[in-house]
Amino acid sequence: MKINGDKLLIIGLIASILSIIIGYLLWDILIPIQDYNLSTKEQLLEAQKEAAINPTLGRFLLHFGFIGLAITAIGYIWM
Repeated sequence: MKINGDKLLIIGLIASILSIIIGYLLWDILIPIQDYNLSTKEQLLEAQKEAAINPTLGRFLLHFGFIGLAITAIGYIWM
């Protein structure tokens, strides 16, 4: 059974979008932060590490998803 290029690109596109969505949900802080303007960047990063579900895995999935999306877009242009 041969998989043609269109099906492979659609699978890559769906996998990339799902990776971006799941990565963002893992990386993002889903609770509101009070006094955002009074916080320094280091304090916000520390709050993100404490409040986010899994920020390192989320960041990896975001990067993986954006790279996969770029490769899929190049594949659509190439075909």
